[in-house]
Amino acid sequence: MKFTPIPLALILLLCCVQATAQKRLKVVDVETMIPIGEVNVIGKGLSAQTDSMGLILVPDSCLSLSFSHVNYESRLINIEEVRDTVFLISKLLNLKEVVVFGHAQYRDDFKALKKQLRMQKTEAQLAAIDPSSGGNLLALIGRLIPKKWKKNSRQARKERLKRILEDY
Repeated sequence: MKFTPIPLALILLLCCVQATAQKRLKVVDVETMIPIGEVNVIGKGLSAQTDSMGLILVPDSCLSLSFSHVNYESRLINIEEVRDTVFLISKLLNLKEVVVFGHAQYRDDFKALKKQLRMQKTEAQLAAIDPSSGGNLLALIGRLIPKKWKKNSRQARKERLKRILEDY
């Protein structure tokens, strides 16, 4: 049996043509750049999921692809606009800081902790106010003062309403 190089070259050429008929895409999180696995990819003649490394092979016959995942916003892309990476935006709200605490062993410790947290909340609200708008500052200070500290607050409201009605 005689071996000829022409059929071998033809087979290699066909393999190369088949390999170039697909595009390899990687799906990653836009913030963390971590690959996303199990993303549903739907296109013309294609319905598949990415592997654990976020990779998928897409045939050249697909002109547009739809990417969807439970934790990410769905995205429809034109295959010509993408080089090799598709970025998805997370639906989840990422919290910067969470403080968790339980009840104190002693009642006085718990009361002191609640008072400290109230003070921190008040300080944070005051720090968030824009100093150029003085009206907001007065309104916030009015809300922060407990009603039991305000003398005759009900009476003052009644008098204000009477003045408004008289002016009307």
